[in-house]
Amino acid sequence: MPRVCEQAMSNAINVSLFDVEDVEHMPKVRDMNVGPVSSSDCKEFASRYHYTGADSSSWRFGLWNGPVLHGIVGYNVLTKNVSKSVFGPDHWEHVWHMSRLVLSDNSPRNSESRLIGASLKRIQNEVPKVWCVLTYAACHAGHVGYVYQATNAIYTGLAAGSECMYLDQDGIQRSRRSLDIDKFDGASLAERAAARGWKRVDVPKKHRYVYILGSKTQRRQRLALLRYPVLPYPKGVSK
Repeated sequence: MPRVCEQAMSNAINVSLFDVEDVEHMPKVRDMNVGPVSSSDCKEFASRYHYTGADSSSWRFGLWNGPVLHGIVGYNVLTKNVSKSVFGPDHWEHVWHMSRLVLSDNSPRNSESRLIGASLKRIQNEVPKVWCVLTYAACHAGHVGYVYQATNAIYTGLAAGSECMYLDQDGIQRSRRSLDIDKFDGASLAERAAARGWKRVDVPKKHRYVYILGSKTQRRQRLALLRYPVLPYPKGVSK
């Protein structure tokens, strides 16, 4: 983990938060702050407000109003092959992934934009080796990616390869990535899923978006290296 970002995350205080559902008068988005949030708070928040009920992020930021957490955004790294597909094999280390974006049900309008924009700015300033952030909108969950469109992400079409997810014993959606942490020597994905009691479900491919970071000159140079097509934004009904 980059040293500056690691130090910021270690300073996230692991305490019981004032519940956002107890807030009588929601603050204005401009009065909220974006800062580090602990892993345990992210997991609790995602379990309440995200359809997967999970968080697998390595770098996490929260949308705060004092001690009240209104939203979380998480980032991690993708597989090396996926990272290579963005700028090519010589630049795969410059790619991060927005792995989770969760807001409370009553968050004020534009909370998502505030959280995304401020967290990306922090990454750009604190971890300059990151050239871009990749993120996806899950079609099977009814998402088109309007919040990414509103924050000027580049739309690059549907993600490559087949898509699937897993349902655990409680019917909670789990990603294929979750199976990579299992230590079954030589076991296939199907065997790993069976060992956990998970059921595979094929789903439509996801919409893929890219945020290019850096100065104006750097963004222009990095956009020229982008190996994905730059396409018009998709439209449709979104949850």
